[in-house]
Parts: sequence; structure tokens; C-alpha cells
Amino acid sequence: MVPMSFGTETDSSIIGPAQINSVVGIKPTPGLTSRNGVVPISYTMDTVGLFGRTVADAVAGLNVIIGQDDRDALTCNSQCGKKLDYSQYIKSKELLKGAKFGLPRKRCWDLVDAGQKTIAFKLFDAMKEAADLGHREHGRPDQSEFTVVKVEAYNAINAYLSEISNTPIKTLEDVVNYNNSNKGTEGPAHGDTAAFPSGQILAKRGEKDQTYYDALEYTQNMTRTQGIDAALRPFGTDGQTIELDALLLCDRKGAGQMLAAQAGYPIISIPTGIDDAGLSVGLSVHQRAWKEPELIKWASAIEDLVHHVDGWRPTPDYKNSLSKNIPIETA
Repeated sequence: MVPMSFGTETDSSIIGPAQINSVVGIKPTPGLTSRNGVVPISYTMDTVGLFGRTVADAVAGLNVIIGQDDRDALTCNSQCGKKLDYSQYIKSKELLKGAKFGLPRKRCWDLVDAGQKTIAFKLFDAMKEAADLGHREHGRPDQSEFTVVKVEAYNAINAYLSEISNTPIKTLEDVVNYNNSNKGTEGPAHGDTAAFPSGQILAKRGEKDQTYYDALEYTQNMTRTQGIDAALRPFGTDGQTIELDALLLCDRKGAGQMLAAQAGYPIISIPTGIDDAGLSVGLSVHQRAWKEPELIKWASAIEDLVHHVDGWRPTPDYKNSLSKNIPIETA
């Protein structure tokens, strides 16, 4: 059994697979680990992280890859310059005593199906003896994540391709031309591929115009200041601000993952059980940028409680993996 492996994420590519495969996933703050050598999509959202059997296994891998890299300017941020041993933040379930966690409902827990909630709230019942769980209500091109990504991806992929020596493909235009010349296998046109109904589009061609900057400012403000930051500091019934230790999401549909991606914030996901369909139910722990020590602390403590209540990490059996939708003619 492989104790840990590396992965990359722009939006949901570590946490999503970790949750469905019943393993731990760590998506670090962009800039904590170098993206040098990784096929790029977004300078502001790309990050390299870990999959592991346990939080401790994944953290052991994280310790190896953190640090500054001159070929990735984002790693030279002063907040991530220190080389820490993150294993010092691994904790046991006793840490949960007195902890305060938020469960954002709007467009988050509201989207969780009953089977997942059954598993999650069984764990929460065990946590309530030690921690305070509260439900908190939080929830145009110049306001779109896609506007940001398509500009950053164009520039980053061109830079990546320009350094590859064993291919004539040097730009995204070369990629488009290749796809057009190989329509039978690449499916570049509108409607060719169900997953990409619009086909391939080279819009803006990497121009960081005012629309790009407006979209970047808007998405980061909505997901940071008015999103995760606000959810971490809700108002209590007495009107006073409550400082929460972390947000907890059961996020198979990825709403919380998308918020964290646009904000540039880290996540750790841990497996908590198996639902009636044989699918893994993951619990993701959210905090602000550069709060990996906090995430590791709370995720490892909750993981320890899961092991105490239900035993070792469960194995999904994907009961409906071979089922197919049957077309039905209606009058």
C-alpha cells in the first residue's frame, strides 16, 4: 500500500478525488509548494499537494516539497519562506475539547444528500462532547472565475510549452491547429465532446485587460472577505463576533472546493465513512491562506476521533459503479 502520493489542483483536483477514494487530501495555499514543472492552468490558483492514508502520511510528503523556488515567484512570498516541520501539528482527539467549528449551510450543507449527512452527523454527535458545532448562513465576465483562468492559462501554458524541446508544439495556437488537423481523435469543434460542449476557444489570448482584473478582484473578494473569512467570524446571537477554529464541509459536489480555489485558500479532507451507495464520505476542513498548521491540527484530531469511533479508514465498494441510465421515451 502506497502511504502517500503527490497531486496538483487548480479547482477540486486533489480534494475531489481524495473524498471519493477514501483517502486524505491536502491542498496547500498556492505558493507554499513550487509549481515548477507542472502543466499550468492558473498562476493564482494552481498548487501541488498530497494524497495519503492518514494526515500524518500526507504531512510527511508535504514537509518534503515546501519551500522557495526561484522558478516559481509565488513561493518567494514572505509568509511561506519558513521551512517548517508540519508533523509537529499532528494532534489527537483530545484537542477537540472547546474547539469551535462552523458548518456553512447556504450552497454548501444544503447540497449534501441524506446518505452523506447520516455519516457526517454521526461523527458530529461524537464531536459535540468536545467541540462547538454551529450552522452559519454564508454562503458577468468581470465577475467570473473563468475570465481569470482563461487569461492565466493562456500565458502559463505558452511559457510551459516554450521550454519543452522534444515537440514542435510551442504555443496554444499550435495545440489548436493540431486538434483541428486530428478531428477524429481530438474532437475540437463545438459539440464534438460532451465534457467540453463549446469546443476549443482562444479568447483574449492572455490579455490582462480591465475585465481580467475586475474578475480577479471580484472573485477573490467574494470568496475571501465576503466568503470564507466572513464564515470564520460570524456574529453570535448577542451580536458579538465569534472566532471559529475552522469550517467543516461535506463537499462531494465541490461547492466549498471552488470557493477555496478562487480564494487561494488551503483545504484538508479526511475520510469519515461509507454511505449507502458504497461511496466514501469525506469531511473537508477549511481555513484562510497560510493556515496549514491549523488545518493539520484540526484534521488530525478529527481523524483520530473517527478512528476511535469507527476504526481504520473505510474502503468504498462503489455499489452503483456499473449502473447506467436507461433512456425513457415520454409522450
